[in-house]
Formats: sequence, C-alpha cells, structure tokens
Amino acid sequence: MNILYLDWKCYGRESTLETFRELGHTTFPFFHQDYQEEVSTSFHSEVIRFVESNSIDLCYSWNYFPVLAEACKDLGIPYVSFIYDNPYSYMYSFTLMYPTNFVFTFESSEYQRFRDGGLTNVFYKVLPGNPDHMASFFPESDPIHNLAMCKKTSCDLSFVGSLYQDEHDFLDRVTAKGNSYLNGYLEGLMAAQEMVYGANFIEDALTPKITQMMQDAVPYQSGNRNLQTPEQVYSRYFINRKLTSKERLHLLSKVGQVYPGQCKLFTTDSEIVIPGVDNMGVANYESEMVNVFHNSKINLNITLRSIFTGIPLRCIDIMSSGGFLLSNYQEDLCNAFIPGEEFVYYESAQDMLDKIGYYLDHGNERMQIAENGLNRIRKDYSFMQTFQDIFDIVFP
Repeated sequence: MNILYLDWKCYGRESTLETFRELGHTTFPFFHQDYQEEVSTSFHSEVIRFVESNSIDLCYSWNYFPVLAEACKDLGIPYVSFIYDNPYSYMYSFTLMYPTNFVFTFESSEYQRFRDGGLTNVFYKVLPGNPDHMASFFPESDPIHNLAMCKKTSCDLSFVGSLYQDEHDFLDRVTAKGNSYLNGYLEGLMAAQEMVYGANFIEDALTPKITQMMQDAVPYQSGNRNLQTPEQVYSRYFINRKLTSKERLHLLSKVGQVYPGQCKLFTTDSEIVIPGVDNMGVANYESEMVNVFHNSKINLNITLRSIFTGIPLRCIDIMSSGGFLLSNYQEDLCNAFIPGEEFVYYESAQDMLDKIGYYLDHGNERMQIAENGLNRIRKDYSFMQTFQDIFDIVFP
C-alpha cells in the first residue's frame, strides 16, 4: 500500500522507512510547517492534495498530530500514530476519538486510562529497537575515530539525559510567588513521591485547595480543543518534571560520592557540576549516544516521573546498543523483559548503589544480561515485528 509518512525530525525515521519498504509498501514522505498546529487550513488543503495525487492508503506519524487526524477523517483513510513522548498534550485532543485514528502509546497506564474512557482506538505497544542500525554507528572500521570515540564514551557508569535545569522549570514560577503553605505542601509531596516507584500519586494529591493556589500563582485553562484538566497539567508538566530534576541530581550525587570518577554524565545541562561525576555535555543522539550505551559497563536510567509505567525510549536504545541497563522500577519494563536476566532494576538509592557495585564486580554476569536484552529486542521488539503487529490491528 501507499503510506504517507509525516517527515518531521523525530525518532526512528530511517528504521521506519526501511521497515515499510521491507514489508512491501511504498512510502511518501510529507512535511508541512504547520504540522504542530491544532488547526491549519493550509496544512489541511495541502495534505489532502498530496494524499489524492499519490493514492495514499494510510498516513503514519511518530507522535499524534490533530491536523493530520482532521485530514484523515475527512479523507476516510486510517491515521496510525505511535506516541513516544510523555507527557504529550495532543493525546488529550478531542480529535483522538475520530474512528479513522489508530493511536499506539508506549505506556500501559495511558492506554488503560483512554480505554476506560471508551476510546477503543488507543492501543499499547512497546517501542521498537533496531540493533543493526545502532551497530552501524560503532566506529570499529576506523581505528583513529575508534580511539577518540572510545576515550569519550567508555566508562564504568553513564547517565544520558536532561537534568531539566532550564527556562521551562514551570514549578519555580509557582514557588516564586512565595505562598509558604503551597510551597511546603509541594516539597513534601515531591519528597514522598521520590521514595516510591511503581505508583504515582501526585495528581491525586492535588486537592481543590492546592489546585486553586497553583491556579492563582500560574493560571492554566484548557482550550476547547484540549481536554486536559488543571490537575493533569500541574502534576505532569510542573511537579513531576521538577521532581525528576531533583531525583536525578540526588542519585547522581550519591553515585559521585560512592564511585568518584567512575561516572560520566551526558546532558544538555553542560554547566551543572556534580562532585565525582564527569559532565561530558551533549552526546549526539545516534553516533555518540549509541557508543556511550555500548561502551559503558553500566547504563543508568532514571525515568521522567510523568512516565508512570512505560518503558522510556532510553531503555530501548540502551538494550538495542548491546548495553547493560540498570533502571528504576517500571511496571511495563518488568512485564516486557525479564528482570535480572535481560536488565536489572533498583528500588531505592541504596539499592542502586549496591547493584552498581555488584555488577561492576561481576563482569561476566553483567555482559550476559546485556546480551540477553539485545537478543530480546531482536526477537520480540524489532521494527519489523512491531509494524507487522500494528498493520494486523489496522487491517485485521
């Protein structure tokens, strides 16, 4: 069939296009600058013209975009999207209910929320990985490049990710208003949540009184095209984001104290100083990051707290690169992979430190777990297997 591929700068482009070709489909990349707008007459008319002139049978995008959903509804053709960001506000667009939509999310709790709400066109799927694509960035054929790359990316421990120390720290705008009761409540709430993996109670803890105080400090009002509640927005974009920043700094500081000089941090927050941890700055998403995962003895994952149950893309990338994954507990991760055999999870800061020590001392066991994780990606969570499953759902 003919597939329109929304060609924005996103995850998995080459792997997706290659998989569509291998499945016997013809792909037509399409881009329009208004793809992120909620409404665009220009996008609407242009995509309809493109679909009709190329006899498109199905539209696909990584992440979900209401403007494309509108066009597919009017055209009467399926729109398949796979969401890999969370939080993702367009999941709460009223357009999600269109019968032409087939929306896949990597988080089972989000899937369940929408299914409980009656949306049967939302599905759960583990994000795919492409080990062969990852391996193509290993510089083993170039000794000089290999030496420089290994020097930068090799280490006992690594963490790749943002520390969220930027202008988008929305909670700081709330606490800057100086409401001592609200600030104390939020600090206590984050401290309690940081101690708990496997359940997120922040949204439920936002009472009408607390929500109103946050509204008074930084007002939020959902538009008529987005169904998110203030509690969802404040919990996910404000509190969970800030909590993730605090938790990552806290855990990396612990690592720096117990294992000084053994951990490398790759982050956009290049000015952050954590004693005992080497801040290496940004790692290029594919070439450098893949080699970090491949060359680190232990890759840490500290999940963004707004991802309640899902397997972050970072975990899939680590295992697809043949790296050893040590992650906080995530329900979907433990359901999709075998803990202790294909990855390892920790339940507290001390548990994380203990397991770092154990797996640094037990290299053969560590490498076997990394190999098992890589093989599991190849067997069950490849791009080919994933899209075969998706098309079986769209065209049963």
